[in-house]
Amino acid sequence: MASLWHWFLHVTGASNEGGTAYGFWSGFGADIEEFGVVVLAVGVYRRHKCKSCWRPALKGGVGRVKGTHFETCHLHTNEDQHEQLTQLHRLRHGAMHDHLNQ
Repeated sequence: MASLWHWFLHVTGASNEGGTAYGFWSGFGADIEEFGVVVLAVGVYRRHKCKSCWRPALKGGVGRVKGTHFETCHLHTNEDQHEQLTQLHRLRHGAMHDHLNQ
């Protein structure tokens, strides 16, 4: 068990070979920021994507579904798609839908 602990400390850089936690922050600990950047990119993508597909949503009110917080891309700006999304919004977010349509 001791060799497993030594291996873990060595791989993560926390074995204090180069100074107080230097190995950790210059090696394994530096990946924390990189992971944060990936999480941020996924969050921005999910926030600004079309509600019906994978494409980016249109800004400036063109792709906005009236009475909801949904946005759509250039392919889903027709009336039928917007009616379906309005019904979906009413089912999933009832209180928010009522508040936005007062």
